[in-house]
Amino acid sequence: MSTSATQGPDVPPAKGKRLSTFVTRMKTVLKRSDGSKRLSFSKPAATTSSAAGPSAVKNEGPTAAPTNEEPTQPEIPKEEKTPTGPQAKKVNRAQIDADRARKLGERFKVTIDPVIWPTEKEVFRVEKPIRMRIHRQCHKCSTTFGGSKTCNACQHARCTKCPRYPPKKSDKEKKEKAAAAPGGLEVDNYYGLREVMEIRKPNPRPGGQPLVRKKPMQRIRRTCHECSTLFAGNAKICSNCNHARCVDCPRDPAKKKKYPDGYPGDVPSSNTSLPVKYSCHKCMKVFPPVPHPDSGVEQPKQDCVRCKHERCLECPRAPPMKIEPEPDPELLKRVEAKLAALNISTTTA
Repeated sequence: MSTSATQGPDVPPAKGKRLSTFVTRMKTVLKRSDGSKRLSFSKPAATTSSAAGPSAVKNEGPTAAPTNEEPTQPEIPKEEKTPTGPQAKKVNRAQIDADRARKLGERFKVTIDPVIWPTEKEVFRVEKPIRMRIHRQCHKCSTTFGGSKTCNACQHARCTKCPRYPPKKSDKEKKEKAAAAPGGLEVDNYYGLREVMEIRKPNPRPGGQPLVRKKPMQRIRRTCHECSTLFAGNAKICSNCNHARCVDCPRDPAKKKKYPDGYPGDVPSSNTSLPVKYSCHKCMKVFPPVPHPDSGVEQPKQDCVRCKHERCLECPRAPPMKIEPEPDPELLKRVEAKLAALNISTTTA
């Protein structure tokens, strides 16, 4: 004991005796385990013929004599089966926002300050493999579109009739897939919040307001139907032929369902084959369409459904306005059937 204590490192006098005792016990255990191994291999199987003796030695492995100082061997844990497929991991939301801000900053060359959350919340994320890309085929010549939206074989512009693979999922399928999240996880509705983060960029002009990134929208373009010249901005007179913008001037994108009689601010068409509409000069109610006065067809008499006024020469032509589509009769029948089924008879007490 004295030699082992002197050979060890310098320790305080209060702990030196305890450390030397521990080292001595470890040496004794190692010596006994080595002797038991040699003894188990040297003894033949005939000497261990006792059936229930506690000193019976098995051929599977050596065993040491039970002592109070010998530590017990730890049990080997069983191998757990790892589940197949993508597994959900907990990720800090602040880390996700920081990564997105970094990517957006690298893309648009701006500096985005990370959002400071009051409480650090963890969300579940599932690592999935890359999905197959979307392929579109021309419905005329069955040629696969490349990077452009024009067919390389027949020069057909890609339209809604061109099939798509894989087909687009409906809203119902998306909701069902979101409800059946893997492992019953809570669906993260972070992007469903009303508060939208604005991406700002400093104005290159000195003293100017910062530039805000907005969703790109398609601009409305009107073309003169006489000389095919684009109207500049909100101009209503053609800069080439001085033609007043009328109902016949095409609009891109067109909205014939909402504006069948023309768009607001347009001059009536000069085509006499098209019907016209008049409005009551007393209550401004629009009359049903009638033939053009210059078409040679006799115009019928009309009475206003609101004030019962007969259409006269003072009633002006109705300006183009938005018309709401009529409700679907089948939908009305379904709603009426549901309301009839919900009818509850009340009884007086």
